[in-house]
Amino acid sequence: MFLFIAVVVSAWLLWRAFRPRAAPLFSQRKHWSLLLARPMADTMEIEGFYSPACDHFTEQAQKILRAALLHQAGIRSNCNDEAVRAHFSATLEQQWYSLDLQALTAGDEPRAAMAFACARVAFLVRCALLMRWLEPDLAWRVLLLNAQRAQDCFDSWEDFGKAYKLGREQWVAAFRVDSLGEAFHERHLRQLLAPGSDARADIPWRTPAALNPALAG
Repeated sequence: MFLFIAVVVSAWLLWRAFRPRAAPLFSQRKHWSLLLARPMADTMEIEGFYSPACDHFTEQAQKILRAALLHQAGIRSNCNDEAVRAHFSATLEQQWYSLDLQALTAGDEPRAAMAFACARVAFLVRCALLMRWLEPDLAWRVLLLNAQRAQDCFDSWEDFGKAYKLGREQWVAAFRVDSLGEAFHERHLRQLLAPGSDARADIPWRTPAALNPALAG
């Protein structure tokens, strides 16, 4: 009997030592702020988008994403990284809330436009951080402000997802470029809302509050 117990305990200790471990995540509210960009992160297959262990893009990823990110930010494609960093440092905190909302048409549905803008700002700022164009404190301030904007404007992940779907549809219908995304259908929304999908369904919409005076949390 003693030998059997020893074998069981040894097997359990070995399992604990060598079992696969989930990748570490940001704090819950930081992770929440990044989930707004889930459709775009999935489309571009951004490895490490949600991981604190990933602090920069590979050289190949930089080449693939650079021009499109600069276009979204309204920065000339021939700017070098130093000029891009200077632009973001001088303007992002004062102008982030208007990104993708300047080019609206009279026929655009406002809530749909807001959802689309929230997703694109989350994607742009996280990618800019991984491009090393932004200091982390500035990036997370904007990401959390953008997350609070989404929480204030929408009632649930489903409400946000439906508005995002319409927002992208009306964006591309007016011949506006979305080279970092792709068509977002009802089945995509259902997948993101499915319990156990390791996505939006696993984090409540209202908690944790996105905006908090303590940035590190």
